[in-house]
Amino acid sequence: MAVTGALGRSAAGLAVLERGAAPAGLAANDLDDVTRAHLRPRPRVAEGKWLTTAGGVTAMMDLSDGLGIDLPRLLGASGVGAEIDVERLPIDEATRAVATAFGVDAAAWATGGGEDYELLLTCEPAALTRLQHGLLDACGTRLTAIGEVTAGPGPARWSAGGRAVAVARGFEHFVTRPAASGARA
Repeated sequence: MAVTGALGRSAAGLAVLERGAAPAGLAANDLDDVTRAHLRPRPRVAEGKWLTTAGGVTAMMDLSDGLGIDLPRLLGASGVGAEIDVERLPIDEATRAVATAFGVDAAAWATGGGEDYELLLTCEPAALTRLQHGLLDACGTRLTAIGEVTAGPGPARWSAGGRAVAVARGFEHFVTRPAASGARA
């Protein structure tokens, strides 16, 4: 189980934009990086094309709603489970800096933020290293292993430091949410 790029950047950018003012001490390039990720996402089209022809990829989808909700969708469609190590999630330094400044867990943005448009994939274990090197050479994009597929249908089991953890689920379409005023839509 692997993902392209870095997770949580769009959610960090949205947090900066919603607050209207950046907290003191954040580098301008960190703020620019995360807000650009939110306002101008870069779908991984070239990476997807390369990965589909590289061999060894067994399933793949984009992470538009967040890893916490998209991963179970991929697992359900594939009839398998997974064990995911939250400490292996690729979270860049800009996202971590914004999360620290706002007192937020960067891993929550990485699992539940959505709109990163990175790719989530499963592959044959023997193909992972070749895919990592090939994708970096072909597209300049990192591919990070975040866990392992488990046999038979099952949930995603999330852990950090060997302990089970709960993660942010992500965006669910067609769910009634409070309007900005607090009224139910």
